Amino acid sequence: MAGTLLAVALAALTDVLLIAQLRNVVDAMQPNVQSGAVAGASGVLVTVQGWVNRLTPADPATAALWAIPLLIVFLAFMRMVSSFTAEYGSSWLSNRVQANLREQMFSRILRLPNRYFDQSSTGTTLSRVAYDASLVSQAGLNVLNVAVRDSVATVGYLISLFIIDWQLAVFCLGLLPLVAVIVIFAGRRMRNLSESAQHAMGELTRVLDESIGGQRVVKIFGGQRYEQERFDEVVKLNRQLAVKHSATSAANSGLIMMLVGITLSAVIYFALLRARGGALSPGDFVAFMGALMAMQSPIKNLTKINEPLQRGLAAAKSVFGLIDAPIEPDTGKRSLARAEGRIALQDVGFRYNEEDPDAAPALRGVSLDIAAGETVALVGGSGSGKTTLASLLPRFYDVGSGKILLDGVDLREYLLSDLRQQIALVSQDVVLFNDTLANNIAYGDPAPDPARVEAAAKAAYAHEFIMRQPQGYQTEVGENGLRLSGGQRQRMAIARALYKDAPILILDEATSALDTESERQVQAALERLMKGRTTVVIAHRLSTIENADRIVVMNAGSIAEIGSHEALLEQGGIYARLYMTQKQLSA
Repeated sequence: MAGTLLAVALAALTDVLLIAQLRNVVDAMQPNVQSGAVAGASGVLVTVQGWVNRLTPADPATAALWAIPLLIVFLAFMRMVSSFTAEYGSSWLSNRVQANLREQMFSRILRLPNRYFDQSSTGTTLSRVAYDASLVSQAGLNVLNVAVRDSVATVGYLISLFIIDWQLAVFCLGLLPLVAVIVIFAGRRMRNLSESAQHAMGELTRVLDESIGGQRVVKIFGGQRYEQERFDEVVKLNRQLAVKHSATSAANSGLIMMLVGITLSAVIYFALLRARGGALSPGDFVAFMGALMAMQSPIKNLTKINEPLQRGLAAAKSVFGLIDAPIEPDTGKRSLARAEGRIALQDVGFRYNEEDPDAAPALRGVSLDIAAGETVALVGGSGSGKTTLASLLPRFYDVGSGKILLDGVDLREYLLSDLRQQIALVSQDVVLFNDTLANNIAYGDPAPDPARVEAAAKAAYAHEFIMRQPQGYQTEVGENGLRLSGGQRQRMAIARALYKDAPILILDEATSALDTESERQVQAALERLMKGRTTVVIAHRLSTIENADRIVVMNAGSIAEIGSHEALLEQGGIYARLYMTQKQLSA
């Protein structure tokens, strides 16, 4: 960055020196050039004339004539080198900072707790990574480059003005305080507008994400008009904010340039008076006006620098808010190679909204012991706490009260990565990545074993349909596996759990998307897999868990009944009613 800024400053300085040569060129046209020296020549030009004199000592007039073109060529060469270095360095740094910010944001996203995703939309998070990071990069480097380049140019031109005629230069400086007031006022308004614009962009991304992701629901329920109206609203808000931002920027720049124009007119008038009085030579007058005119561009750029700077500062608040967001608490110190699988819940309580003490708890006073290798099914109505209880085992959430033990040790004492290595999950909502079938089965393994992949696929009854794919196991599955049927996606998820071979299984309606024949095959594979492993099954279809060692009936966040299938039917309680209802519906 230091090298880039030095090149930026050098490029600006060469611009100033090139403009300064106007004075030497005009004065060189006077008769005294025949004497071999340019009147009022700068120290650099005198040095160049000395070099040319050594080459052509017999012709001092020629030395004076050649000195200025040689100096201009040298400055142009320096301008070319410094400009290329500055542009290349700026581009490299800007893209590097942008890439680093996005990498840090994505790294943090992967480690954020589930509560973060419960409270924020995917579209807003995507907007932060894709849009806000680029604004921070521009503010951090592009703005800095402009500040250095145009500050050096402005200061250089001012010095030139003072050297030529300090009285006129002092007159020009009267403009600066008024410019500063305008810049400060406009900056505050632009920052507020930028924060609103970034929030509106996040809303636009969110609506797009929801509408595109749920396009089938939109179509089947005729929601096109509603979604169009929602999208039109956020587009309108983005347009209004963009226009306000542009209007503020234009007014800011326009006022400043008007002040510059008024000052320039006054300076020209007084400069002409001083030239007529002999206080300014023709070269001085041309150089003064050239520097004054050239100074307009860097001043204009410096007044506009506030616009991307305020956008960048607003984006930085969003970007670093995400980067600094607290990650999942990993307070564990104890490593765990492979668990036995004994699980004990001791008076566990949990509520999703911890900040609201009046919110209804999702779990209350749940105590349950699960032996190693035992299969326990969780059943109950929606909102009874089945999924919440299963989510506490891999610490997607931490218990609000009580504790959960694995092999006699509190889950919070284990390293989070070691704890989750003990658990395989097959969810009702299958998640497949846009990668090969083999990589989806071996997901998380840095060095997949093809033999294990195939064995897991065969055990999940997925091998047959995989081999029918164009490239077999190397076939891309498409976004979230949309090229596969529902049953095939479910078997892929089961194959992934089989490949992991963890001592604890969580099955959340693992066979819900299968037809009768596939369900029978996969159920048999799961029964073989569950032998010797602790398994927690979340089930709505009670026919799939009749062979569970124990069935836990949840109701309003508490355990209502526990027992085997036969014992619970004999009790005639909640489970018996649910079972008979489902049996009648299936009949």
